[in-house]
Amino acid sequence: MNNNTTGAQRPQVLLDATETQIEELERQFAEQDKSDWMTLTNSYGWSAADSQAVWNWFAQRPLPASDTGDQANAGGSPR
Repeated sequence: MNNNTTGAQRPQVLLDATETQIEELERQFAEQDKSDWMTLTNSYGWSAADSQAVWNWFAQRPLPASDTGDQANAGGSPR
């Protein structure tokens, strides 16, 4: 998962992020609450530039099928 579909590199700071931190970031980004995002990333010890780079990277990632309402590929049809 080094690149997204636009070819932008995954920010280096994410290499040290834990799974829990990434889940928190995904939730904050989904809520589009930049103030809470900045507070959260500041608590990780990130610079404002790192925080913005990760925000931008999240903005360029494609949404998973489950987030776009595409249930056709989510496990088949019921019988």
